[in-house]
Amino acid sequence: MNIAIKILKVIELIITALWGVVFGIFAPLSLITGGEPISQHYVLWVWLINSAVCYLVGTIIVMLRCYKVALCFRTVGLAASIFIYGVFNGIFEGTNGQNPAQLYMPVIALFFTTLAITLIANYNEINRLLSTKREKKYEAAPSILGGEYTAKMPEKKKSSKKGKKGK
Repeated sequence: MNIAIKILKVIELIITALWGVVFGIFAPLSLITGGEPISQHYVLWVWLINSAVCYLVGTIIVMLRCYKVALCFRTVGLAASIFIYGVFNGIFEGTNGQNPAQLYMPVIALFFTTLAITLIANYNEINRLLSTKREKKYEAAPSILGGEYTAKMPEKKKSSKKGKKGK
């Protein structure tokens, strides 16, 4: 399992280095500094901040082995990317302009790799939780006839046999 985690971490580093930095940071910066009409739109700053936080910080957190926290960062980044996609579709609807689609979407690949890393790293804990749920499911249910939890039978009285010597 450690080998699979290391391979997925390398894939995540490559995606962050190529897509996250190049398309996530340099692309919005070039659009902001360019003379395009969209250069003053707030969504470019959202895109830039999303890339810096969710790509770079998320990858650093994965490398520090805080997988659940990194998955939270990736989930927020995924939601922000979907928001950016919706805003860009609204801006470029009905125009001949080029929508920078898919330049801000590498967080989808990073989300799934981080999810895979988290599941693999926490496999034993997940397996233990599922097995305890299975065991609780198959425990014997209490009887409805026997009182609270068990049937209580009256105890037999022991008869004393002193013998009939005294008579």
